Amino acid sequence: MSIFDISNFEREGNTQNDILLDNSNDVREAANTLIESALRSIKIFTPDLQRDIFDNDAFRESLLKFVRGNRHAQIHILVNDSSHAIHHGHRLIRLAQQLTTAMQIRNTPEDYQETSMAFMLIDHSDFVYKPNYSSSNALLSSCKHRGNKLLEFFTPAWEHAQVDPQIRSISI
Repeated sequence: MSIFDISNFEREGNTQNDILLDNSNDVREAANTLIESALRSIKIFTPDLQRDIFDNDAFRESLLKFVRGNRHAQIHILVNDSSHAIHHGHRLIRLAQQLTTAMQIRNTPEDYQETSMAFMLIDHSDFVYKPNYSSSNALLSSCKHRGNKLLEFFTPAWEHAQVDPQIRSISI
């Protein structure tokens, strides 16, 4: 199990260019904008694929453009429970079924499911971070130090995660 200390996370590293986001629309726009700058990897840690942020055509199209523009593109998503997203036809579920080489959704290992945070990390440095995934408040940052902290949390979780059988087994 990985311990992630969020108590000082928002104050660590270079905070000069941090932008505080205080509503879902701003978080969604920040996520869409960040993807446009992605070169190699997008990592998303979320309990439920947050429909208000990730289930929109602009986000889906940005992911498609990212994958089509880079044959080494990787989109890794860890989710606690995808059943609600599957039931409601979430765009990321359908996209993952189409982009099986570049995009994977895995079930977050049990040891990591207790955390309340959610984040999207672009190329190991730029990120949108929500200390509490159910809140509309978030932090947009390009701090490499904190980006590395998120990567240090995400990587072992990803390595121990299982491919979500609900997503894999649904036909397009």
